[in-house]
Amino acid sequence: MAAPCQNCQQEGNLTLSSNYEMLCELKASGTVPVRKYRSKRTGMRIVIGNVEGPMVNGFLTLATEAHDDDGLPHTLEHLVFLGSEDYPFKGVLDLLASRCLAYGTNAWTDTDHTAYTVRTAGSEGFLNLLPIYLDHLLYPTLTESAFITEVYHITGEGEDAGVVYSEMQARENSEYDRCYLAMLRAMFPEPSGFRSETGGIMKNLRESTNIDKIRKYHSEFYRPENINIIVTGQVEPEQVFAALESVEQKILSKGERSPYSRPWESPVPPLEMDIDELVVYPSDVEDTALVIVAWRGPSAVMDFNEVTSMDVLLEYLTYSSVSPLPSIFVEVDDPLASYVLYGWYEFNESVFYFEFSGVPRAKVDLVKPLLMDTLNQLVSGKAQIDMKIMKDILANLILKQDSRLETSPHDTLADFVIGDILYGYSCEHLDARINKKLWYHRLTHETDEFWLNLIRKYFINRPSVVIRGVPSISEATRLQEEEKYRIEARKVELGEEHLKTWVDRLENAQYNNEIPPPSQMLQSVPVPSVASINFHPSSAYSNHISFDPQVDVSRPQPEFSQLLSNLPVKFQLDDLNSNFVEIVAVLDSSSLLPTLRPYLTLYLDLIFESPISRGEVIVPYEEVVRELTADTLSRDTGIGLGLYRGQFSIGPYSSNVAVILKMEMEKYVRGVQWLREILFSTQFNADRIRVKANKLLNSIGEYKRSGSKILQLMYNDVNFKKDTNLNQLTILRQQKFLTSLLERLVTEENIVLKEIEEVRSTIVHKDRIVIHMATSIEKLATIVDPMAPWTNFMTGADTPKDKLLNIIPDSQLLSQENLGNVTGFLTGVGSVESSYLLQTTYCVTEHRDWDVPAILTAIQYLTQLEGPMWRGIRGKGLAYEYAMTLLPTEGTITLKLARAAQLTDAYIEALNIINNHINGSTSWDDDLLESARSSLIYEVIDREAVVADVVQQSLLAYFRRVPHTYN
Repeated sequence: MAAPCQNCQQEGNLTLSSNYEMLCELKASGTVPVRKYRSKRTGMRIVIGNVEGPMVNGFLTLATEAHDDDGLPHTLEHLVFLGSEDYPFKGVLDLLASRCLAYGTNAWTDTDHTAYTVRTAGSEGFLNLLPIYLDHLLYPTLTESAFITEVYHITGEGEDAGVVYSEMQARENSEYDRCYLAMLRAMFPEPSGFRSETGGIMKNLRESTNIDKIRKYHSEFYRPENINIIVTGQVEPEQVFAALESVEQKILSKGERSPYSRPWESPVPPLEMDIDELVVYPSDVEDTALVIVAWRGPSAVMDFNEVTSMDVLLEYLTYSSVSPLPSIFVEVDDPLASYVLYGWYEFNESVFYFEFSGVPRAKVDLVKPLLMDTLNQLVSGKAQIDMKIMKDILANLILKQDSRLETSPHDTLADFVIGDILYGYSCEHLDARINKKLWYHRLTHETDEFWLNLIRKYFINRPSVVIRGVPSISEATRLQEEEKYRIEARKVELGEEHLKTWVDRLENAQYNNEIPPPSQMLQSVPVPSVASINFHPSSAYSNHISFDPQVDVSRPQPEFSQLLSNLPVKFQLDDLNSNFVEIVAVLDSSSLLPTLRPYLTLYLDLIFESPISRGEVIVPYEEVVRELTADTLSRDTGIGLGLYRGQFSIGPYSSNVAVILKMEMEKYVRGVQWLREILFSTQFNADRIRVKANKLLNSIGEYKRSGSKILQLMYNDVNFKKDTNLNQLTILRQQKFLTSLLERLVTEENIVLKEIEEVRSTIVHKDRIVIHMATSIEKLATIVDPMAPWTNFMTGADTPKDKLLNIIPDSQLLSQENLGNVTGFLTGVGSVESSYLLQTTYCVTEHRDWDVPAILTAIQYLTQLEGPMWRGIRGKGLAYEYAMTLLPTEGTITLKLARAAQLTDAYIEALNIINNHINGSTSWDDDLLESARSSLIYEVIDREAVVADVVQQSLLAYFRRVPHTYN
């Protein structure tokens, strides 16, 4: 076949482009090009953000509005994936996505919109999948069989099941779901759709929701004029237009459509008076509560800049321990909360709120009066807004917008654009969202009166909604008994005959849903080449060796750099394209005495918010916090290496502790000085220890109401040696330790201070510190000598060129001592209605083990979207989540089931799937194996999707003892 004429291709692209009108051409933060188009033929809108890196993301977004609790937006979101007019097979979309170098597809339903996502390595797979994805959105099959398995059915035992039902069962009665739904219901009177539970209430899912309502809802909202395609990555508009041409032609072939009305255009009823509600939620313990105080804010349609101003004001009020609200509610000897956070809903009339978590149950009635007293003190002049801090916060927010476009550019752009899709009406509205920092610059010139007027206008002079969320043991008992009675009554009502009918309906639905797509349909979409994918360029250097070359000559050492040769500390440098500097100090805690190890969480919570000694001067902690805010973009600590998700979370290589600072290049020298002061010059005192210990204690109650966190606690407690971070820093052990510590501070203050000093002196030692830094050396060198600030970082330390890293993988910390003859543990959690399971066994302990690729491929095959476990567990509505994970660092392979409505059945299904594939009862499918390989390649590439991911993988490479090119 002759190659197509290049001129003809160009002419074709020009013809396609003429069918689209460019609505906007902007740059996010002045760097990322963003272009918005509208199809002249169908009304579909396309927004393309040219984000650098290997990944291409798609967010197919629709404004969706509901005025009841049937969960029609959410149930429809699930059913879309179960086949379309041109691809009428359940799961074919995810199987094809896997072939396109993606890990399937995903979606979320929010109060005011539904978004469908796909993320591919490179653009070729994305462009191949896009028209298939849109066929599912516009022309889904929406069968009764799909509804039965995916949304709701009754089992032969008379119990409720279904994927959506399992998901909502795990959420509906949780602390946050109950409280925030109550807040929105109070904030928006009838008939506003903002008060609806768009996920679906369980009672409605059982009694009201049906496939006919879902079909009607689809015809109303899933139409071309409401389709918004957000694309982020290295893709040209003409390529997207070409991919959409078959979709456009199909839409046109369907003929005229009824007139379209944009959702969320109706006026919102006013909130006319203060509302205060007590909300109880089920719990095993009645220790700490949740309080939410909320107000209506500015219109996100008419005055988005004022919405942004309010966001800044709430940031000022809550940003750190010395802010007006945390300093009064949290940082005191007798705290009213463990955290004060804020948030807002960008509806056409916005909602701003403060969230007080970890509130002692007896003090819930004190929160609103103290909050209003604090705000009134400001507007009356009895307290002042610190304008220097306000300017520092604005400077920080300006930098953070640029930083977000480095660390999470795809989601950041999508977040901006979705707000515009829902509530924007012009290019100016989109520009205000993607370039908030321009408004931040303008706000730096405002006086304190500007901010006081906002407080008066929205907090003092408007009615509020207060939700006092209180844990209740009796509520947990009531729900359990009510559920038990309801199931028993249903069994009697239906009888064996009708229950058998439900079994037959389910089996028939499963048969219809499990008809596999033909191989030729799957193979019609080619697997893309990875050769053209654009990776983030980076170089890694160090001044030490990662392992003994005498022992393992096969491992390549990281490249030694003369630039780092004279530094008095083990140093690792990532040279990459960034406008910021990130510094990670990795501290080895393996030598801590058993009596000192429980201090680690408290120690990390103290180091950024304690006094420091600077020469002869002791700088009070309030000034430390203010200066740190001005000089750094972000600060973090964590136990282990990895992503930190709260104070009691532990990452891989758990014997290590990480202290992280990120700053703009102009503040680099000051950032290094801060790290030195934080590590060596912090002054611990009893008052700060008491405040932080109380804060940690009050936050533990929330963790104890989480099924997944209790599951991880049990796992760590029984699988790891007693004198390890993984065992000693679990929430129950920390609760006991911190309670005892507060008592000891009364009688043994000096001993406590001595012990926490010993923690510092043990881990902040010249032989136990590694510095990992990531930046653009070329850019930084135009401002300062990159190595100069480090020459005096540690006095008396030797150049560590020939010294090994002390690497302790978690596999060396496993122990069977705690188990004895027991191989399983069961616990009840009153706040959790669904079930969770974690099973583990020993496996490979080296990332370069030859078995790793085969094991990962086998896991991917079994667990991939529309693979054996997806169809057998989630597809049958037995559990909402399942996973198998290989952890060479830990030397384990795990099976996890979560949010399970039928845990026993889900486990048996998982066991049968694995055994049948091992013993040959079930054959391995070639098409599924191809999809597994492709989606696994995607996962490997996705580990380095953005610059921050490259840095994380580089740091882990040293500890895994693998080359930096290992991925």
